[in-house]
Amino acid sequence: MMFKKAVFIGMTCFVLLLAGCSQPQSQVQAQKEGYKLNVAVEYTDHAAAFYYAQGEDLFQPEGFSINNVSVYASGVGVAAAFTKGGFDVGYMCLVPAIFTYANGGVPIKIIAGTHKNGYALVVNSEKIKRLSDLEKSGVLIANGPQGTTTEFLQRLLIEKEKLDIEKVSANTVRMNAAKQLMALRNGKVDAVFVPEHFATLAASFPGMKMLVKSTDIWPNMQGSVLVVTEDLVKKYPEAVQKLKYINEKSIWLMNENPKNAALTVAQNLNINQGMVKEETKSPEADLEVTPELVAESMSNMLMSSEISKEEVQAVIDKMYDLGYLTKSFAAEEIMAVD
Repeated sequence: MMFKKAVFIGMTCFVLLLAGCSQPQSQVQAQKEGYKLNVAVEYTDHAAAFYYAQGEDLFQPEGFSINNVSVYASGVGVAAAFTKGGFDVGYMCLVPAIFTYANGGVPIKIIAGTHKNGYALVVNSEKIKRLSDLEKSGVLIANGPQGTTTEFLQRLLIEKEKLDIEKVSANTVRMNAAKQLMALRNGKVDAVFVPEHFATLAASFPGMKMLVKSTDIWPNMQGSVLVVTEDLVKKYPEAVQKLKYINEKSIWLMNENPKNAALTVAQNLNINQGMVKEETKSPEADLEVTPELVAESMSNMLMSSEISKEEVQAVIDKMYDLGYLTKSFAAEEIMAVD
């Protein structure tokens, strides 16, 4: 059956973390009955392709059993997990995947895309009415740690709109998406730059508005990707092909039945919120989502397994241009999509 197709300075601590960890080795167990996988995913609907595939039991018919699923608050968390080893498969944003490979020397391979777009700047509409207001003294903008896609997009937005980088940077505070939502709701910050589903959730708060979507900054930018260890590619190429097929099938089914997809993804996000609260030390965070909110959120993304070397190269080149990478490299190095 056929399916439709921070700047490097200031990132020193994260680079040392990456460089100081042992290289990851594949933990896949190939047995007569199939493959047992350890999977790392983001706590966002960026990982919808995994949540849906797991919920619809798409792995088992292809000979996989999921040995363990670890959920992280961001793509940076997934990337950091890969530096420590123990994972075979990861669903993470493209920017931290590139950063991890290039600066940390972690041997991962991108085998497919999962979505395009899916990030937004949400603001208190009383305090921020236009982008130039981000420069005002006293305005606080919350964004993810340096090296996240939202931080990268904020740099691109500053460049595109010719904003004062020093003023906007001085107004920016760093925290994970769960804490950003709490801070926005409690009036401690005036804007948040977050991935979906957090963006739609933040915009649902009284007085909040989605001021800029990632499509306004970089139309159809590759959002998240499916990555595996280089070890898995070398030792079990047939398993990699099956993972690509499962990913493509999951995305095709979600696009065919978005209502069912939103229900399944919402259920998974609600089940996993406890792990994120523990990771982010945010026990008081209210991260509950409804299928309706997730459906609205997923409409802000283009769910697609397709990915091109040209798209990945464009992100690599821009990351290097802005100082995120110690050196540039060819997209073919990090990709195994053929």
